Amino acid sequence: VEALMRAILRAAFYELRNRPDVPARVTVTEYVDVAVAFFGPEESGMINAVLDALARQTRPAEFAPNP
Repeated sequence: VEALMRAILRAAFYELRNRPDVPARVTVTEYVDVAVAFFGPEESGMINAVLDALARQTRPAEFAPNP
């Protein structure tokens, strides 16, 4: 994994784990926007998929369906 991509993933993962005041979907969107500025659609799509999976594992309550 390229160094810049790894840095984006690490920063996003830190925010997902340590900043519960920031909604997970906002974190994912913001870091995907950063990725789009530096990478093409394939790489930014991969970052989106990884961050979405991490967000769902890290904060499952935010992705649970509302009854």
